[in-house]
Amino acid sequence: MWMNLYNFTHSSLGMHFWDLPALLAGVIILVELIVHSRNQKKREEEFDEERTERLETMQKGVAGTP
Repeated sequence: MWMNLYNFTHSSLGMHFWDLPALLAGVIILVELIVHSRNQKKREEEFDEERTERLETMQKGVAGTP
């Protein structure tokens, strides 16, 4: 079975036996990187919004205006 797959990839696809799994792993890692960076950007935006709200409430409390 493995030999048939080896022969198929070498003769018809023109690539090495482990190129397909390596390509698949590379694509999965790339997708994970894109999703992670998108989620991190959302978290940073939420954090910035919350931080500005807290700073505004702190400034109002210091200024004495309720």
